[in-house]
Amino acid sequence: MYSRRLFMGGSAAALGLTACGGRAEVASGKIDKVGIQTYTLREIFEPDPVGTLNMIKDVGYDYVELNGRNFSERSPTDLAAMIKDAGLYSPATHVSYDAAVNNPEALAKICQILGCDFAIIPWVDEGQRSKEDWVRHAAAFNAAGEIMKDNGVRLAYHNHQFEFDDLGGGETAMDILLDQTSPDNVHFELDLFWSALASIDVPALFKKAPGRFKLCHIKDMKGDPKPYYESRDYGKISNQLMVNVGEGTLPFETYFALNDVSGMEYFITEHDNPVKPFRKSIKTSYDTVRAMRF
Repeated sequence: MYSRRLFMGGSAAALGLTACGGRAEVASGKIDKVGIQTYTLREIFEPDPVGTLNMIKDVGYDYVELNGRNFSERSPTDLAAMIKDAGLYSPATHVSYDAAVNNPEALAKICQILGCDFAIIPWVDEGQRSKEDWVRHAAAFNAAGEIMKDNGVRLAYHNHQFEFDDLGGGETAMDILLDQTSPDNVHFELDLFWSALASIDVPALFKKAPGRFKLCHIKDMKGDPKPYYESRDYGKISNQLMVNVGEGTLPFETYFALNDVSGMEYFITEHDNPVKPFRKSIKTSYDTVRAMRF
């Protein structure tokens, strides 16, 4: 289906989608609105999207970030209605590289149906990650982002750990994307788990590129990440290191104390392999984020 071609793309670990329809609110020293990436609940979302959305709302979440599976058998119009009926909204959608780069106007129209503010590219294929490739990607993102901006949607990029690999001379893919795209055309969703796996100094990153990081994935880590940095086995990494928010050691409040620097607007919990029961898992993460003070 048309919407599926636009939104599906990348590996299974990176398929993501979000519909939008409101701005997150950050009160002084706390997060007032919390979202969740529905990839967390993929096992139950597809057989029962309405029930899953109602559970998400009942736990307390304000919005959802969708993923490509959510669009496999239903239209954006139908999905938007389900989200609205549950009392939720979704502020961003992960989309395929091809859709964003080659069909930005068509993609923007789909985002408008969903009420989306952001369309997010979550993945670049492994064979397309040389320094020259990233320069090409930056130019493509910048051009697509300008078109999408003119159509009322903001383009963003979501990281894993490979964007922080040294491509030579200490330069990384993240450096290239930040330096060679316009802040008006390309924004970023910082995945805090994968950034930690790459041993990134998050506050320093925010200060290097103020205002560029509009969204984040709040995913917690427990254990030593060093043995896993070179791995691309995302299932193994998440099984060994990823835990519910609040059960790990990542200093989220330190990061969020810099919201005025980062430009952060949306705060989205995620767990690639949550332990059942799912409701308890997502509530643990929700309660932890709502209790944060910074």
